[in-house]
Parts: sequence; C-alpha cells; structure tokens
Amino acid sequence: MNNFKFVLFFILLIAGISNALNAQNYLPKNKKAKKYYKKGRSKFEAGDFDKAIKYFEKTLNKEPDFIPVYYQLAGIFYKRKEFQKSEDYYKKSIKIDSAFSDQVFYSLAIVLEKQGKLQEALKYYKRFLTKSSIKGDLEKKAQKKIYNLPFRIYALSHPVSFKPKSIGENINTDYNEYLPVLTGDNSKLIFTRRINSQEDFYISIKNDGKWEKAIPVKELNTPANEGAHTLTPDGKTIFFTVCDRSRTYGSCDLFMSNKENGKWLKPVNLGKTINSPFWESQPSISADRKSLFFSSNRPGGIGGKDIWVSTKDSSGKWSKPVCLDTTVNTKADEKAPYIHPDNQTLYFTSSGHKGMGGFDLFMSKKINGKWTEAKNLGYPVNTVNDEGAMFVSLDGKKAYFSTDRAKAKRKNLDIYYFDLDTIIRPEKVTYVKGIVFDKNTLEKISANLELYDNYSGKKILEIKTDKDTFLLPLNIGIDYNFSVRKKGYMFYSGRFDLNEENTDIKPYELRIGLTKIDELVKYQAKSITLQNIFFEYNSTLLDTISSRVELKKLLRLLKDNPQIRIRISGYTDNIGSEDYNLRLSQKRAKAVYDYLISKNIDRNRLEYIGYGETKPIDSNETEKSRSKNRRIEFEILNK
Repeated sequence: MNNFKFVLFFILLIAGISNALNAQNYLPKNKKAKKYYKKGRSKFEAGDFDKAIKYFEKTLNKEPDFIPVYYQLAGIFYKRKEFQKSEDYYKKSIKIDSAFSDQVFYSLAIVLEKQGKLQEALKYYKRFLTKSSIKGDLEKKAQKKIYNLPFRIYALSHPVSFKPKSIGENINTDYNEYLPVLTGDNSKLIFTRRINSQEDFYISIKNDGKWEKAIPVKELNTPANEGAHTLTPDGKTIFFTVCDRSRTYGSCDLFMSNKENGKWLKPVNLGKTINSPFWESQPSISADRKSLFFSSNRPGGIGGKDIWVSTKDSSGKWSKPVCLDTTVNTKADEKAPYIHPDNQTLYFTSSGHKGMGGFDLFMSKKINGKWTEAKNLGYPVNTVNDEGAMFVSLDGKKAYFSTDRAKAKRKNLDIYYFDLDTIIRPEKVTYVKGIVFDKNTLEKISANLELYDNYSGKKILEIKTDKDTFLLPLNIGIDYNFSVRKKGYMFYSGRFDLNEENTDIKPYELRIGLTKIDELVKYQAKSITLQNIFFEYNSTLLDTISSRVELKKLLRLLKDNPQIRIRISGYTDNIGSEDYNLRLSQKRAKAVYDYLISKNIDRNRLEYIGYGETKPIDSNETEKSRSKNRRIEFEILNK
C-alpha cells in the first residue's frame, strides 16, 4: 500500500495537480459529472486505473471544461507510457484555460521530452519558468533542462560512432562487473565484481587474443569492499578506494599496493596529505606516476564532488591536492577521473556541464599548463541515463565501460568495449616493453630504467624493475633517451625518436642483456653504441645539450669504475668521399674524448679512433639506415 501511495503521488506530481485541486471540495458543477468524478477519484486512489479512466471520460462527457480530470488522465497515461495520449490531455487543458495551473507546462514538457519532441519540450520548459511562481527543486530542474536540451538536440543529430561489444563470458557473468582497468599492453584486466553486496577485485589475462576466466585477486580482497581503482601501465602498482574501516581518515580513503615477484604487497593508506576527514575515491594515476587525480567532496572545491590532483615531488612525497578549475569542475558533481597515459587528456563524468541529462562523460586536455573547456563525448556514448567510469586503452583506440543498457534478459552491469571516435581520442601513445637479464647466465635481473627527453634533458620517468617484464609508455612527439642500468653492469642505451614524421608507433619489444663490467674488462667484448650522441649537421661540433644525458651515463661509468680504460670509435655513412668521412669520424670521436677530459677523466684512460664509412651496420640505402651508420661507440680495453 505504501508503494501505491508513492505511485499515486508521482502521478499527481506529473499531472500537475496541486493540493488545492486534489481537495474533495473542488468538484464539477454538473450532478452526473460530480457523481462520475467521485467514482473516478475513488478508483484512481485504489489503483484501478482502467475504471478510473472510464469514469473520468464520463465526467468530461457531462462537463467538458472540468480541467482537473484532464490532468488526472494525462498522469495515468504517463504512468502507462502512453505519452501521446498524455500529451493530448495536457494540451486540451491548456486550450481550455492556460492559467489554471502553471505546473502543467512543466508536466507537458516532460511528456514531450519522453517522445523525443525536444524542441517543443524546450519551449514549454521556458514557458513554465516565465509563467510559474513555483520555486525550489522544480524551478531548478526546469533550469537544468533548458541548459541541457539544446546540446541534446544537437548531439542526437550529430552522433559519434559507437558500437559496443561484450568483453566476453569469461569476464561477464550474472553478477555485476564494472570499473575495468587494463595494463598498457592490454594483456591484463582488473575489474570489480559485486556478488550480493560484496565487492572484490578480479583479474583476467589475455591469451591468444582471448580473455581467460577471471579469478579473484586474493592478496587485495578482504571481507570488506574493494573498488574504484587505477593501475600504472605496467600493472605493478594499484591505487584503490577503501571505505569505513579503522585504517581510514574519512568515510573513504585512497590506498595503494605494489606488486613484487608476482604478488601484491599489503595495501597502505596514502596518508593525511591525500586523504581527509571527507570522501576521497576513484583515483587515477598518470603514466609518469607523478600526478594522482581523484574525486572528493572535501572543503575548498567548486561544489559537490570535485576532481582534485596531487603531484609527487622529487623526494617522492605527495603534495597538497589542488582542485581543478571550472573548465573541469562545476557546482554539481564531477567523478570518475581517468588521466590517459598521454598525460594530457582527462576523461571524467559530470552532472554539471551541458549534456544529455544526468551524468555524462566528458574530456578535457591540458594545453600549456591549463585544462581546456570540458567536451561532451557525445551521443550515443552518453544517453539520458547516468554514465559511469570509462577507461581508454593506451593506444587511444578503444574505450571500456560498464552498462546494463544492452541487456534484454537481466539488468546487471557487464563490461563492454568500443572503438573510440577519432574526435574524442587522446594523443597517440605507444610503449616499450621487455625484460632485463644477465647476458652470461641468462637469468632475469632487476634494474633501474630511465626515460629522458633528448631535447630538453628532462627525466620523464624512472622505475626499478623486479625480475619481471617492464612496460613504459612513450608519448608521440619526443626523442627518447632510454637507459637501463644496474650496479656492477655495463649500462644499456637506447633511443626512440618519435619526433619523426610518419612515425611507426607500434610498440617496442626488447630483450636487454646486461654484461658485468668485470667480465668486459677480462674479456674485451664488442663495442657498445652510444645511441644518443649528437653532432651538428655535417660537423664535428658535439651537441652537448642534446647529448648531455648520454654523456653523463658515460661519465658515471668511468667515475664509478676507475679501473677501466675505454676506446671511443667514430663512424659515418657513405655520403661523401672516403677520405672526408675518415677524417670526420676521427674528429667526432676526438670531440667525445675531449669532452671527457674536460670533465676530469684522466687522458691515460682514454683512446679514440675513426673508421669512416668502413664498418656500416645498415645498408646506407635510406636516410634511416644511414643515420644508424653515423654513430659513436666505445669499448672497454684490457689492462
């Protein structure tokens, strides 16, 4: 009975009938009409809408201008989803007396909106605000409709491509699956599954292009709930949300855990700088691990739940979180931030920006240090329903989300993916993936990996691998200096020039073998190419700015190992005469030799030689192959 009272209240609200109109003393003048109306009211309040309709129609036959009956009939047909009939009764009432109830314009607008007659609905929402003296929630709702409907009308006529596909039965079940997060190479998926009221993490691994049956992440799951998580692209660090436990500072806090030797360590609270006495949830970590985005209702924001960001300083400590400005946050709620590995595209949900209604998905890009105006991802990615969190693959081509809208038989959340429309994609990103091993024993070893920007010399990322696969994201548009080092071993130097036009952005797969320095000293090994030594074009002038990171590696090797001597060798391509190329290679080798001496390396520990074009390592048929032949190498000499 209580449920029916709620339904009745809802119908009366939609119908636009005020308490005064519902009073029993507001009755038709015609006796028979009065009799039919009372019976109709009785059946209406008893929930017998079929008979109520018959009596109300008889009422109108006797007294066609009795407006309350039009409202009640419109409300009943609205409940039955017979929106055209509901619209007809509202419009008839307005034709009889448009001033009878201001709320009728709002109710009619809702009915029109349900039928997709959005332009007409917009007209009646505006008319409601113009005519009505009603204040409060209804006024705010009408204002929001007027704010959103023009965008919705545009979006429906300009849809983005959207063809979602189920991720498969090994992940989707009769339970709820949501919040999918993938590693950068799309090989592992961690998501939340809710069984009854219990939320836990599950993981699935892609094998031969298919997702394996998901299993629980036992090290992270507890009898309480875990969820709202983010992963570093290599899948080795997870940040997630914990609520209402003894280890939290507020209602929900952010925790993290690292994966070592294939197992997750005990999660730790991120501390009072990140967490407050309020609600913190839905974290997203940037690919360089230096920025943590999350949603919070803590004081100092724009309003409601806002998106905040904390940055990690050089000592590894998180800074005081900063609320993103009003290009992202509004006085309503912003949630589920996801910072793409391009480090400049932010996806999030909002109920405050112009949208389809409810929570929509948006994106904003950080350009020159400022976030651009939020862009709605469009229809049908967004609908009139609330949209939840979305994850975008590292290559920016696919998006993953949870939905129940594609289900006919069951109304639980499942994970779907779709090809992301080009107009809402992030910037291009690829990655380097591999393992580090001892070149002599072939055993996997841990090492320090560093990425530098050759142009600026700025360190982009530094991580320490365990004895497992590493993965580092690479943004397009940077000339990378890639270094792998371990104490007691010769460093590895690589280069990924993603500044070139028409860059092939396929991922790099590497197996990096490091050799112990003692072995190199004992057995004079082959030369090691310094991939990131640069000279002015057709010149012997060493570019110490672009080469500084590589030169520092060589200096560190010599200073950390004072017992070793090296020979620096120069090489050229085959453009020009043999004699010219020989002299050019000798002078370039000497330029590196002179630089090391200028940094207090004993000249007795150094030799240099030029080989010109005599020892190519590629064909010399293209500029790309010739650039490989123009190189500086060094070798450790026997004592």
